Amino acid sequence: MRLDRAYIDGFKNLSNFEIDFDESRLTTVVIGQNGAGKSNLIEALVDVFRWVDLNRSPPHYRYQIDYRLDGQKVRLSNLSGKALVIVDEQAVSRLDFEKRKSEIFPDLVFGYYSGGSRRLERFFDAHQRRYYDAIKLSEDESACSEALRDRRLFYCRPIHGVFALLSFFAFPDEEITELLTEKLNITGFHSAMAQFREPWFAKSARGSRNPFELWGAGGPAGVCAREILNVAFLPIALTDHPVDDYRDKNQSEAQLAAFIRDRSALARLAANYEDDEQLFTALEAVDISDLIRELHLWVTRRGDSSGDVGFSDFSDGERQLLMVLGLTRISRGKRVLFLLDEPDTHLNPAWQNSYLELIRQWTGEGECTANCQFIMTSHNPLTIASLKKEEVRVMSLGPDGNVLVLPPYADPRGLGFTATLTEIFGLPTTLDIETQRAIDERNVLAKIEGRSEDQERELIAANDELARLGFLFEDREPLYNDFLKAWHEVRYADRPSLDPQQIEAQRRAMKALIGQLGATEAGR
Repeated sequence: MRLDRAYIDGFKNLSNFEIDFDESRLTTVVIGQNGAGKSNLIEALVDVFRWVDLNRSPPHYRYQIDYRLDGQKVRLSNLSGKALVIVDEQAVSRLDFEKRKSEIFPDLVFGYYSGGSRRLERFFDAHQRRYYDAIKLSEDESACSEALRDRRLFYCRPIHGVFALLSFFAFPDEEITELLTEKLNITGFHSAMAQFREPWFAKSARGSRNPFELWGAGGPAGVCAREILNVAFLPIALTDHPVDDYRDKNQSEAQLAAFIRDRSALARLAANYEDDEQLFTALEAVDISDLIRELHLWVTRRGDSSGDVGFSDFSDGERQLLMVLGLTRISRGKRVLFLLDEPDTHLNPAWQNSYLELIRQWTGEGECTANCQFIMTSHNPLTIASLKKEEVRVMSLGPDGNVLVLPPYADPRGLGFTATLTEIFGLPTTLDIETQRAIDERNVLAKIEGRSEDQERELIAANDELARLGFLFEDREPLYNDFLKAWHEVRYADRPSLDPQQIEAQRRAMKALIGQLGATEAGR
């Protein structure tokens, strides 16, 4: 699954907007100014796939999306006034699309937003509801499996990081174990506790009020919950008064605590499943069926085997990393499009720098990599520092207010982090505003011919101050003096960020200026 091109006209600020992706690349990072529409692009892509899959609530904007899937060229478009699916230049009827969906539509479209709002998650609600309605009380295993296949849009939530990590421990993999130890100092599983709660259906006539019967829970959620209960050490029924937010409603809740005390108990749970993906899916079914209040997970870490370190003790960055990388691993082998809105927000600089490399490692090799694609937005120069320009798209607002998107003029790889800020993100300077202003003011003095005594004293003082900060400029060099004269109108400290076209134009102008100055110097 690889996106090739997207055209959006009329979705929020995206008007007559077009973006080309390099479909030969596993990852594409979209950067740009705040308000340029990066998040809107992610939402629009999800919305088109949602609409085409469900065939309801058609969008009121125009779209055309081209992607490649198993050697086929697929186009989703309504530019003709009619919603069409075109495969290898042949239109496919809605009936044929439903029959061939597994051949011409992604297996999964993952979405994730690191912010606290539901701006992206709400586009996944219809798929979540349909899946939940299909499995909540069903005992038909084949029908539940079909519902899982039909759930082609999946939104990543924080609890999925816990499910993914527990699934890793249940089905250990040498490569993953090594990565967990290297990046997070996690050396293994210690214990876990599923905190089940009375679900809504227990309050109905058909439900049960017995917590040890899991309140009569059915379907995949009930099966998984009972398997956990079967391996648990001394399950305990209790009543709690949970507070979900500042509004303490003083409501009691029947709960059942099932403790998985060690690796042996986890191995017995894993024996019911074929692999980590199947276990993750079962745990997620328990979650969406509202049968679990929380899954507590404790690990051993390098230098600490006490089990006092829980998943909740991890930093936001660690949990975020485990969630996204965990879902990457769980979906291996499928044809997947990952649409991630600022997934690196809470990561430290070292992880930002290695984030995309971790994605490549966890995705796997060969067919797994060829079948998936990551489109993500970011504000971090460290995230794109090792990329080629084909893997980066820069969004900016044009003079007419329309959104423009272009690749950078140079590869971020090899520029260094400082140059990435100026040459890719368009910052006029990497210095703080006050230091840059001092340099600008010093340069204005330096380019004045026939300075007065007061101006000379000011220049000496400015040079001394900048020298103490590590900046030293020699104005006795004639070529540099010529440069200052030609550049005297530029005031970096007060300039706004540049868009990709302005950056490229500036580089061409600088080269031309340096060439002219060199020719002038040679002729003296």
